Amino acid sequence: MDRFPRLFSPMRLGPYVLKNRIESAPMGVHGTPEGYITPEGTAYYELRAKGGAAIVTLGESMVDSKGTSHGRITPLDDPGILHSLINTTDAIKRHGAIASIELLHAGIRSRTQRPDGAVYGPSAGTSFYGKKIIEMREAEIKQVVNAFGDAAEMAKLGGVQMCMIHGGHGWLLSQWFSPLHNHRKDRFGGSIENRARIALMIIEDIRKKCGPDFPIEIRLSGDEFTKGGMRLEETVELAKTLDGKVDVIHVSAATFHDRTAGLRMFPSVFLPRGCNVYLAEAIKKVVKTPVNTVGALNYPAHMEEILESGKADMITLGRALLADPFLPEKAKKGNEDDITPCIRCNYCISQNFTPYVKYPRGIVRCVVNPIIGREYESRFVQTSGGKKKVMVVGGGPGGMQAAITASDRGHEVILCEKSSRLGGTLVYAEREYFKEDTKKLTEVLIRRVQKRPIKLMMDTEVTPEVVKGISPDVLIAAVGAEPIIPEISGIKNKNVVIAASMYDEEAIGRKVVVIGGGLVGCEEGLHLAYLGKEVTILEMLEKPAADAPYLHWLGLMRELEKSVRLEINAKCILITEEGVFAVNERGEERFYEADTILLAVGLKPRMEVVESLRNCALDFSVIGDCLQPATVMEAIHMGYFSAMNI
Repeated sequence: MDRFPRLFSPMRLGPYVLKNRIESAPMGVHGTPEGYITPEGTAYYELRAKGGAAIVTLGESMVDSKGTSHGRITPLDDPGILHSLINTTDAIKRHGAIASIELLHAGIRSRTQRPDGAVYGPSAGTSFYGKKIIEMREAEIKQVVNAFGDAAEMAKLGGVQMCMIHGGHGWLLSQWFSPLHNHRKDRFGGSIENRARIALMIIEDIRKKCGPDFPIEIRLSGDEFTKGGMRLEETVELAKTLDGKVDVIHVSAATFHDRTAGLRMFPSVFLPRGCNVYLAEAIKKVVKTPVNTVGALNYPAHMEEILESGKADMITLGRALLADPFLPEKAKKGNEDDITPCIRCNYCISQNFTPYVKYPRGIVRCVVNPIIGREYESRFVQTSGGKKKVMVVGGGPGGMQAAITASDRGHEVILCEKSSRLGGTLVYAEREYFKEDTKKLTEVLIRRVQKRPIKLMMDTEVTPEVVKGISPDVLIAAVGAEPIIPEISGIKNKNVVIAASMYDEEAIGRKVVVIGGGLVGCEEGLHLAYLGKEVTILEMLEKPAADAPYLHWLGLMRELEKSVRLEINAKCILITEEGVFAVNERGEERFYEADTILLAVGLKPRMEVVESLRNCALDFSVIGDCLQPATVMEAIHMGYFSAMNI
């Protein structure tokens, strides 16, 4: 607390005193078929309250079920929601947090119930998704205003203490604000004051129905970052119009009118942390209302600087509180070096709100935190049945997590690593210029191992004889994988370098051909281009980096377009000292000049090592790459559960 006095200073908000300046962003999980909150959803929200956030905001909640766009979203026009809503707000409030909720209407992004497929919006036209838009008349406007007020009233009855009106990201209110959608000539169009009129009517209706002691936060896109959209200058004027009418102005960015909006809405690894802070700062300069900022914020020292310098009054955290729900408590108590960093892979974004994603997962998972999405079931984990000697072979992310979890459960743990450094494949990934958070993740895991009574055996190649000497009750194999070396003529030439290795960057030539355009090949190729190399990536399949989460894939492709030549359907057939020969899907042969060839065609499990250890302990499990080539998420999660199963 002494290190971050501003972040942990109390703040008055209506009748409440916030215990700190941290709000948990509106994030949610799928509910029942009706949209009611499940016990799993309640536990999901409660964990953020338990971790120390001052405000916990329930995710997108529809004010009018006819205005729903996606998923099984909380329906605030259905009294049936009250039972689960009360249970959830009780769970939040018992930890001293304020329960808030995001109020939303999809407008032209609604799932229409009309036979002609039309939707209602500020102005007539055709929606981004090809639907006919019917211009809302005064009668429809009044219905929407009333729906917002009633929704807030329902939420308050359900124990919610404040609300967040969603006026950004391309939902209905931002459609009214934005020149992209509002072309009206009446009292609801033209000037900023006119375009803000419906929002002011909604705020007034909520005040009337919920009273003065129900704080209202409004979320705005500081800039829509798309042609013809709302710019910062206009949002500043909009904020002036809203100043004093709401209790908090929350500044985000982007609009779903742009298919790449998610890269800014949920900032990718290719954007700086706090990329929206300057938008909040510009608004704070012209309003008296407290200003909240959001966007890839992860580190308490950075948050403290933002608040101390007067750029914002509050900080909203989304993915950071999935990676580590206890970030506020750890920062307050001086344990910030134990905060699990969000690596911004965007695996947690289900994408069920974007209809151009073919198969949205519809489930919440966090790569670096195996509890997320399992908050409810984790309450019923059985304690271990007595202390056991646990030997973990392999100090990568899965092995470290297994050792940490087993130690925390009271077992005697020995962690063996064949090299002189813990980290496994994370060590290779952290060299990339956009993987600073991956490096921090490695450091956090190593610190956790070192702070626990875990016996470390470095530079140790584990054999059956080594295991016999230790005689563990439990043996967990996390020995990793080795690079696949395809049978290509010239593959053993001196100019061929393995991507998954500690290669010398200074020894890489000016022209580089990467064989393999999976996630590793694309990321390594991008990094080498950043270092000034002339890079060509050859991928034999039609889609590069097909294993990447959608938003990370989208950001990666955008970055590759700037600096890398990417060839798909290109199969390498020959490597020479001068470069690579490949054939395309039509059988045409091409030559790609290169000083260095980077091999990134995948990994294969170290099965021989695994099988040599299989019968060395009665309790034996295999995790991570040595089971099958795994992602960081799979390795960490498997490590966690292998230890929880002891």
